[in-house]
Amino acid sequence: MPLLAEDSAQDWPVDGLPAPGPWRLLTVAEANDLLTAGGYGLWVEQARDGDLLLAGVGTGIPLGAEATWADLYRALVRLRRTRSVFDAAWLNRLTGSLTPERTAQPRVTEVPAERVDLVCGADRELAHRVLASLRGPGTGPKVPFPEAGVTVGRRERAVRVQAIDSRDQALRALRGWERLASVVAGDPELRMHCATQPVPGAVVDTGTGTTALLRVIDPAPAHPRHPGGTIAADLDALLHPDSDGAPKLLRVVLDNRFARREDELDHFLEHFVRPLLRVFRLALDTHGLGLFALDETGFAVELSPELQATGRIVVTDHERITAEPSRAEVTTGVRALVSTLERLGEGFASLRAGDRGREVRDAVRRVIGEELRYLAPHTAELLSGEQPLQSYAHTVPEGQDSVLKSVLDRVQQGTRERRWNPDAPRPAVVIDVDLCGLIPLQRITDAARAISGPRPGAPGGILELAGPATLPVLPTHLPESWENFVRCSGLGERYPAVDWDGLRGDFLRAFQSRPRERLRTDSVNAGLARFVWDVQDAGGQVVLCTARKERFRGITAELLAEAGVPDATLLVVPSEVSRPIAEVKAERIRALGVDVVAVFDDEGESRAAVRAEFGDALPVAVEIPGLAAQRRPDAPAADDAAVIATFETRPSAPGGPKLSNTHSLEELQIGAMRRNRLAGRWAVHLTEGETQSIVDSIVADTDRAAQRTGRGAIAKFGLDEEPDDVERVLAALHHVLTRKQFIKGSRANYRLADLKRDAETPVRAGEPIDVVLLGFPVKQCLNRLKASGPLPDLAELGAMARLREMQRAVAAVYPPGLHFNILTDGRHFRSRPAAIADAYQRKLREYVDLVGIGDRTTVADIDEVAEQRLGPGLPAERARRIANYRKLLSDRLRDFDITDNPLRTLEAVHDWSMSETEFAPHVIGLLREILMSLVYSVPVTVPAGTDRLEWSAALYADIYNVSDPSASAEVRQGRRAVLRRAWHTVIRYMATMQVDEEFGYERMFPNRVRLTLSAVRQGCLGFTYLGGSGLLPWQGTGVLDPRGHVAIDFAISLLDQGFVPVYSPLLGPRQPWAMVPADRTQLIEPSNVPTPRGVSPREGVRLEPDFAERARLRRK
Repeated sequence: MPLLAEDSAQDWPVDGLPAPGPWRLLTVAEANDLLTAGGYGLWVEQARDGDLLLAGVGTGIPLGAEATWADLYRALVRLRRTRSVFDAAWLNRLTGSLTPERTAQPRVTEVPAERVDLVCGADRELAHRVLASLRGPGTGPKVPFPEAGVTVGRRERAVRVQAIDSRDQALRALRGWERLASVVAGDPELRMHCATQPVPGAVVDTGTGTTALLRVIDPAPAHPRHPGGTIAADLDALLHPDSDGAPKLLRVVLDNRFARREDELDHFLEHFVRPLLRVFRLALDTHGLGLFALDETGFAVELSPELQATGRIVVTDHERITAEPSRAEVTTGVRALVSTLERLGEGFASLRAGDRGREVRDAVRRVIGEELRYLAPHTAELLSGEQPLQSYAHTVPEGQDSVLKSVLDRVQQGTRERRWNPDAPRPAVVIDVDLCGLIPLQRITDAARAISGPRPGAPGGILELAGPATLPVLPTHLPESWENFVRCSGLGERYPAVDWDGLRGDFLRAFQSRPRERLRTDSVNAGLARFVWDVQDAGGQVVLCTARKERFRGITAELLAEAGVPDATLLVVPSEVSRPIAEVKAERIRALGVDVVAVFDDEGESRAAVRAEFGDALPVAVEIPGLAAQRRPDAPAADDAAVIATFETRPSAPGGPKLSNTHSLEELQIGAMRRNRLAGRWAVHLTEGETQSIVDSIVADTDRAAQRTGRGAIAKFGLDEEPDDVERVLAALHHVLTRKQFIKGSRANYRLADLKRDAETPVRAGEPIDVVLLGFPVKQCLNRLKASGPLPDLAELGAMARLREMQRAVAAVYPPGLHFNILTDGRHFRSRPAAIADAYQRKLREYVDLVGIGDRTTVADIDEVAEQRLGPGLPAERARRIANYRKLLSDRLRDFDITDNPLRTLEAVHDWSMSETEFAPHVIGLLREILMSLVYSVPVTVPAGTDRLEWSAALYADIYNVSDPSASAEVRQGRRAVLRRAWHTVIRYMATMQVDEEFGYERMFPNRVRLTLSAVRQGCLGFTYLGGSGLLPWQGTGVLDPRGHVAIDFAISLLDQGFVPVYSPLLGPRQPWAMVPADRTQLIEPSNVPTPRGVSPREGVRLEPDFAERARLRRK
């Protein structure tokens, strides 16, 4: 029976006729048949020297004299060409060519259709269409029932008919597929990593009871980057060894990675290991669905028709899908998953020269750890059984996350109060060191072993103490916890005759022996370093308190510093003390002159002592898991304190895509954020019409808002009666300019008198009011954490739309309106290539025209404007002065080394700046603040073969920790390099600020309204482009949030939260124009309407129409 019958109604068995294998030699005729049928628009020809050439692009791509099909596929990948014509026959022939060993054609019994009962799932229409594809005029109205399995169907669909035991088994598979398909369809992140093979029904021979499952073998939903379809290669095919023992298909797939500079191991992890783990985690953690078929028989890897990995797995066994699984079921499923990961790792390791197995295993373990962090508590509990992933399951309880974030809120509130009242005490957080900040686990286990020997009441010794890891809880040195330990461990019942009070004395002596040596074995509680940093970043002070004596201060400080805990105040007790330790600690805290907003301590007595001094302090008890607490498990803390185990918080809020609402990257837990590198393959590509529709929607909404604002001002100030009254006009103008969508900071900063100072002269003359804005350098994209490219995107377009709204609202009360002077500073503070700064400025002007304010706006480089307004000799003199101040500042800072304990150095630099007299105080006083900002926007040098975003995330996970023992030497060196670049950059920045001050850049426009974007102060009009966002348009990536508001956020956070890129003709294919929530996109379904000649059919992903129509700016 022919494979490709001319009659599309003809049946054909796919199994028997494989396509040419990737390793077979290529012929011109076969290659051109493939390229023509697939719609590639290319062809193969033979060059004069006999070599084969892939023609149709440039001068052609040489394939070599003995080219194989794998060489052709690799060339197509390099050209970003993929099959555009779907043909199930070819795809299944290709799949067949990858099968290691082909068995004989299975015996098939053809059963008359009237004797066949169709068992349908929920989609009855699909089930009937699939059944119809099994029969046709070639064989008559009969249905094939194979002994094992056979693939049959038509060109547009291939169906696997698989013999199974019973109707019940078929129903289990149907229900399993329906559950998984529903979850995949509704979860965009899961869809990026997982596909299914639809199981719409089964057929039953009513005469014999024989049952066969019907499975459509094309992965669904279809991958948007491959309109010609994809294939599913099972694990046996992927890892089948070549003559040298290495998996030959895996070798081809890895060679077909597009970015050849990408490290091979990284590609393997991202396209084979992470998808398995991500799918398993998302299904279980988000949807309560156990995927327990992730072994060699239950899943496949999705490949393009050119044998490139898509990054998705294809679930092929739908019986082993369990809703709300038990811990025992999860344990079994985990073992299958781990077995698959081991096979994949061993297969990849065999491809690498030398013994690289350990390197690969370590890399796989790293990915496991990343994927199983921050699980929901119920998922962590399911993974707590005796299975290989038990130690990786990690969760942060919701209560702990809430408590720690509420403490940070208290610190921020105290910092805000200090801005209004500088004499107010600094907010502080007190953290006890022992059994809170530091965990003496090694000392505890050693002491337990030391007292395990024979004693009265236990002549054979207390064996459980000799192996403390078997105990449910361990003791501590605190007297209140000892009783709980004896009871909860069960040792009190097993050894009733033991003097447990006496044994506690022995434990304390063992625990406290050789303190100077043994203290170094303590470990820092998880999350402490980050929490201390967050408190300090919020403007607070951290006070670390300990009952340790003064002589142990150095060891304690070293332990904390080695773990990356930022410098904090460390209070110890005197060597000789007669009063209660809790009182001494509280007294020393009071002496600091701070306002304690929270106290973390494992002892209620210490918390009470601090609260006696600071009544509003929030008490928080710290109880280390596995160590006996001072209270019974079911009893509340004596002072009703909240209870936490670690200092970890969740890096992002659960519940779907959200904006981070942060002001700086330092507020994000960058190292814990998922990069979702596959999101780019699910990007939206807008047409010109769709782009214009979004722009029109934004502009129309701003016009409506401007009209409302203008009408309100006219009515409030009576301008409809006296439109020429200057005083009323000025009052109305002030009202408009300080509306919530425009104003940043308090309205008290910019009073009516300030507006009169700035704008009364042009208003009385009936001229447009000059409005001056500084900024718009280039996108801060050098490390890819903030943005993906240097050009302005949707954020800048939204900013121009906001200016249009301001202009139209002002024109309603003052018809001459505004004239915007946008002074770009792309090369003012920092040295940048002119081509990049100029390209940014050109695109910004394009956006100005696009939103319709071109006649009201001047976009110019600030230094060019300064030369025009301040004199032609300015550039040379300015350059001379900047060079002098740079040298002066470099000399003054020569004794500081930013790579030597960076945070301590920054504090020292700040103290120095307070007494510096050569610079204006309001300039030099910003040195530390600006440096800590510039750290996140300087270039990073990326090692060869490393993804820039991945490398930046590793550096900025803890950028100031240059001695991090958990980071590689390469990462530590990279952090030092970033800090040095920021150091040199801030010196130039400060010199420029000082020279700007001297030349009077702020006074270039005598009568103007100056919109201040940051550091709003008295007499300045604070302004926000995109209401509600703490970032400026060029500091991040433009985004449409889940409600359709134009906003700005960091690229790394958007990727972590499940946003996908949107490309537009405005910027082309090299930089996204915006990002949108993945759940606001949808796959483009094939149209039943023929495409006009010469027009390519639309394919891929698009925005939901309703979502695109809602695009608008925030009101506040």
